[in-house]
Amino acid sequence: MIVDAHVSVDVARYPIERAMETLEGAKVRSAVIFADAHGVDPVAQNRYVLESARQYGLHPFYYLGGNPFTDTRPDTLDVPDNLDEYAGICWHRWVGEGIDRTGDLDQDELDWAINLMESPEFGALTAAATHYGMPILFEESFAVTLEFIDRFPGLDIIIPHLGARSGGEARVLRTLWDNPNVYFDTSLARLDEATLSRVGPSRLLYGSAYPYGDPIVELDKIDDLPVPETIKEGIYGDNLLALLSSARAG
Repeated sequence: MIVDAHVSVDVARYPIERAMETLEGAKVRSAVIFADAHGVDPVAQNRYVLESARQYGLHPFYYLGGNPFTDTRPDTLDVPDNLDEYAGICWHRWVGEGIDRTGDLDQDELDWAINLMESPEFGALTAAATHYGMPILFEESFAVTLEFIDRFPGLDIIIPHLGARSGGEARVLRTLWDNPNVYFDTSLARLDEATLSRVGPSRLLYGSAYPYGDPIVELDKIDDLPVPETIKEGIYGDNLLALLSSARAG
């Protein structure tokens, strides 16, 4: 069963109907969906994600964090009363505004992140994620990502794009390959035998980054791996379903 770990939707620009048509064309059966980072009105977009997931039997992630593409970055970190209706959390660049491809340290950014992580509001978020057993799709700079993982070792973290936008793929994988609570989605990144050998197949999750990535192109990267079909099946979707299932059971 193919399950996409990285799909963005937007009620106006990337509606769920268009997303499902594209995914079904790639024989993707289900997906993790969350609000698009370019969108406005995150409260309405989160509501749309939840409604869409119910309609199509998908896995909704609650979008939290900043919007680096508009002027709608929130001033407060609020945990919604209905967080338990979501399957996970998508944290996207509350701290950093740009993509981190090199892992260079921005001390001011890291200091801001540390202050945020030590706030009562952030504590409420991580406590809720722990209580509900929610994985967090976490995209920030390399230093902020490491700080988050070090502070909250009990949370399951999904790093998108194999870390290519969170400090650079090679650097992220070299640092976090042996952390059992860190998973990686494959969207818009290089996937080869070296990556598979370093991380192992059980923590790799197929992702397309729709609408910015092509689900078929992203699937081809897995198809081309010279490994048994049972391993490919795990990356296609079984690993993600096991993660979501174990999280809920916990």
